Amino acid sequence: MTDDRVGRFRALYDEAYPRLMAYASRRVRTPDAVEDVVAEVFTTAWRRLDDVPDPAMPWLYGVARRTLANHYRSLDRKHRLQEKMRAEPGTSPGEFDEVHHALARLSADDRETLTLHAWDGLESPEIARVFDIPASTAAVRLHRAKKRFARELEKSLKSGSHTRTPHRVEGHHGEVTE
Repeated sequence: MTDDRVGRFRALYDEAYPRLMAYASRRVRTPDAVEDVVAEVFTTAWRRLDDVPDPAMPWLYGVARRTLANHYRSLDRKHRLQEKMRAEPGTSPGEFDEVHHALARLSADDRETLTLHAWDGLESPEIARVFDIPASTAAVRLHRAKKRFARELEKSLKSGSHTRTPHRVEGHHGEVTE
């Protein structure tokens, strides 16, 4: 890493940071998301510093625009999944929380594998490319992650460790059981 490269990046950062923060702030609701978007723009700028033209701002706005598009796609996928979960018969808000808690107890690789499959719609061959592993390995990893997730979710639901809304089921003679 040369001092010239670091100096060029610092100058770019000093000039662009306030403008990119303002750009992202006008388009994203939460301050954390704004910071994430801007950080991603500068990460891209650092990786591709030799490709950054002069003047840099239009290029950086383009990177920010694509980063925001990715951010919105991610939010959209998350909201679609939440709606799908809420629409499932018998899925209460407490059970939805149980899913998140079960996911949190998995390893980072299991969590990433499952969310790539469930939230992003990727199948084993595509997951293999994300992890740079053979497709057969990704298929096994996905299968095992699903099994571990199912065990964790079952443990959570059985223990009632988090708030859940009980199911109300009407029996043959109109009696209600929970």
